[in-house]
Order: sequence, then C-alpha cells, then structure tokens
Amino acid sequence: MDLYQRHLLTEGIRVIEKTAPSDKFKAPYQNLKFEDAVLKRTDLAELRYQTAPIFNHFKYLINLLSGLMCFVFLILGATSISQLLVNENNSQINFFWALLLFIVPNFLSLLLWFFLYFKSKVVNFTWVASFSLSLISLLDKLQHKITTQHLYYPALFQYYFDHRFGSYLGRSQFSFMSHFWWCSYLLGATFSLLLVLATHQVDFIWQTTILNEDAFLWLTQLLTYLPELLNISVPSVKEVAYASINAVNSVDMAQYNRVNWSNLLIFSLVIYALMPRLILTFIFYRRIKYKQKNFKPDFTLPYYLQLKNIIHPIMNARFIKDADRQISENTNKRIPAADFNHNMSMPLDAFPIAIELTQQAYQDALKIVNAHYSVKLLNIIDRESEEKVLSALASSHLSGLIVFVDIARLPDRGWLTLIKKCSDKISGEMYLVILGQETVDKNPRLFARLQNWIEIAVKANISEKNMTYIIGEQHEDNPKGTHEGTEYE
Repeated sequence: MDLYQRHLLTEGIRVIEKTAPSDKFKAPYQNLKFEDAVLKRTDLAELRYQTAPIFNHFKYLINLLSGLMCFVFLILGATSISQLLVNENNSQINFFWALLLFIVPNFLSLLLWFFLYFKSKVVNFTWVASFSLSLISLLDKLQHKITTQHLYYPALFQYYFDHRFGSYLGRSQFSFMSHFWWCSYLLGATFSLLLVLATHQVDFIWQTTILNEDAFLWLTQLLTYLPELLNISVPSVKEVAYASINAVNSVDMAQYNRVNWSNLLIFSLVIYALMPRLILTFIFYRRIKYKQKNFKPDFTLPYYLQLKNIIHPIMNARFIKDADRQISENTNKRIPAADFNHNMSMPLDAFPIAIELTQQAYQDALKIVNAHYSVKLLNIIDRESEEKVLSALASSHLSGLIVFVDIARLPDRGWLTLIKKCSDKISGEMYLVILGQETVDKNPRLFARLQNWIEIAVKANISEKNMTYIIGEQHEDNPKGTHEGTEYE
C-alpha cells in the first residue's frame, strides 16, 4: 500500500470517527513524527474499520463506469461515420462537411473545457454526488455485491466523491475523463473511417451555396501545410478545383485524387483532433498522479488537533501534589523541571509572566517559578501591570518568555495582542504553561478550552512543542479564586 492510499485511509477513518477520534488504538507513538504516528494509528484502526475494501471498491466502480462510457463514445464515434458521411446510396463524401463534423465540435468542447478548468469548483452540487451514488449502487446490484452493507458506506462514498471530483483532484480528474472520452470517440471515428475507405470507393467533393472556391482553397492549403512537410501526398490546388460538384475528373486521375483526399482527411482527424486530446489526456493523467503523490490530510482540522493530543499529548500527566509538605521535608531540595513537566523543556534564561491568573492558579505558578527561577512572577491584570511587565522585559537580559495562563479563562484577541507585544521585547522562544485543577480527557468542556488555547498560541507563534498543561493542587479555601481584585467563574 503506497503513501497516497494510506493517507486516503486516514481520511476515511476521520469520516467514520467524525469529530471525536478514538483513543483505543494504543501504540508507541512517542518517538514518531506526528504524520508517521497518524499513519501507524491508521494501520491499527484499519483492522477494525475496514475502509480499504470500500475505497478499492469505489475506485473499481468509478473506473468501470468510466470504461463503459469510453466504450459508448467509441461506438458513437464509429457509427457516426456511416450515419453522417457514407451510406449505401451515396458514394461521395463532402470533405469539408466531414471536417466540420469532427474537428469543429472537438475544438468547441476544448474551449468549453478551458473555460471550466479555471473555475474554483468543478462540481459543487449535492445532487451530482447523490446521482453518482445511485449509479454506483446500481452497479453494485448488477454485480451482486454486498459492500453496501458497510455501516459507513454512504458517508465514505460522499468523501471519496468529494476527493476525486472536488476541489483537490476535481479539475484534473474531470479533465482527464473528458479528454479520454473524446479520445475514444475520435479513435472510433478514425478506425471506422479507415474501414470505410478500405471497403468503399468514394469520391471527395465540396458543396456550397454562399462560399466561393477561394475559401475552400485557403482552408485546404492551411490543412495541407503540415502533411506536406512530412512528404504526405495531399490534394493540390488543381485537385481542389476538381472537387467541385460540377467538375469531372479524368478516369486515370480519379484514384490518385481519392488517395490524396483520404490522406488529408485521416491526417486532419488524427493530428488536429485526436493528437491534442491524447496529449492532454497524458498530461492530466500525470497531473493526477502528481497530486495523489503529494496528497496529505489537513492536519489543521479540529479532528487532527484532538488526535494530536491523544497521540502526542501536550498536557502533562503529572500533578503538583502536596507541594508545601514536600518542600517542608527538604527545604534545600529543588524540584527539577522534569518532575513537573517531562513533555516540555523550559530554559533557565526565560522570563516568567502570568496573565490574569486567579489566586489559586497564581499560587501554583508561583511554586514552579520559585523552584526554578530567581525572577519575580508578575501577573498582568490591568494596564498598569501590563506596562510594568513590558518594562521589565525590555530591561531584562533573559531571552525567552514563559507565559502562565488559566484554562478557566477563555482566550481572546486581547490576549493575543498582549502576547505579541511581549514577544517583541524578547529574542528567544516563547513557552505556554496552561494551569488547571483536573484532567481534561474526561471533561469535554475543559478539553475544548484546551484546544482553544492551543489554537491561539499557534497564532502567537508559540510552537506546539513549547506548550504544556499542568494540574495544580486543590485549594479548598478559595474554590472560586480571586487575585488582586480579578474574579473568575
């Protein structure tokens, strides 16, 4: 299974799990990059969800439907020769009418494709996906398949259809299919024309009511330019005049004229109609392969942010328990940083600040700062304290910045603006420590709030590896929590 298929299965599993990734697929993810860890989890989850057979089945059915359409276009192209050009009662072919029948519609369809190709979305109608699902289901029934019994069959098909024909692959996929179908039509017409010319004796003429001979002479010279360069025998100026319906060709020149006009008609059909379609078909086939090779899930989606928290948890599982008792047992013993955070390594030359912490959260942050830093922890709660922190940062020789926040507080644009002001005063990295009183894995509200903090911290240019969640001790004497006049719910 190549990388593209594994990424596609990852997206299929996202569709099945919707917005809540399961934490049942345990594996040693710690030493893997997030993308590699997701792929490893996909391999484990696939054993349960079985999305690969469904996607392979969709691919087979779409290829089958496309193949059937190619066959239909091939037949249409082949029958168009006998229906529109030659029949048993007529042994003459109007050369320019034959060109109009095949080259002009092909050229107009190319213009239409060129116009639609630059649309942002080729297919954005729900009914198109529903109609396609009906066709796929019909093919399933005709083949007596049982894959429709899969619980997530409609949802997976909707995603697969959007992937193949939506904004990512849609333009390339539709371009490839349309050019391929036109190739089938023109191939059918070319083979049928060769068969007709090999089994019938026909004469080439031109007829008109309003055009003169000069127009046909100019068009013929234009068409014969390339074949003449290739030393292919084509009609001369004199033969164009002989092709008039009122002109009579000599017997000894008749067969020679037929061959020349046949060469020009076949060459025009192949070079001016079929060859551009073949080239475009190959180009978009390679384009599809290139986009499939570079396809990756959008890891900025909320689903993957939650999955990242499961695979590579940002939150710290350790507690600051009985901190006062531990310090009283050994006042000279300092708790190493790894004891309160083994996921994030904070430098000693960083400046710690707090932003609108409650009394409870401030005490937890203060224990950490006092144990590891000699700088006083400043808590920004108003304009005056903000100016004090900015001034301290500007005069400090420390390069990094550690920001303590409370998970109970909702991050907003004001917080983001303040962090950017602080970051302008330092030259090193920033670190975010989120303080809470309980684990978030069983509390959906806190888990959503943690995701809010992660997202806004990323906007503040704080790396994900520089974030952590720390659970502090319970403070029964201050359940709600206030600090310097600031109150929190």
